[in-house]
Amino acid sequence: MPEPDLQCYNYAYMPILITEEAKCTRDELYEALKQHNVFTRRYFYPLISEFPMYRKLPSADPAHLPKAIRLSRQVLCLPMAADLKPEDQERVIHAIELICGKSQT
Repeated sequence: MPEPDLQCYNYAYMPILITEEAKCTRDELYEALKQHNVFTRRYFYPLISEFPMYRKLPSADPAHLPKAIRLSRQVLCLPMAADLKPEDQERVIHAIELICGKSQT
């Protein structure tokens, strides 16, 4: 997939959850997809509670946020567009399967 023209491209993303069943982590998939020219985003990362100006707040204590912290390390957003061609969709799917160890080819 060629890099989009930043002047006219409307970025849209489809969030997916990379769970423990996957053979890779969200960050491993994020980095590997770049090698396949698939540019994703890590949503909810970092958590606002991890920003320096909020870290000392009682509500930002990681002990109070186990689910938010876990999810912030699992959500990956795939690029999405109305004109995404079926062959590009298949290429992204195949890359994910290959990276996460679910494809033999």
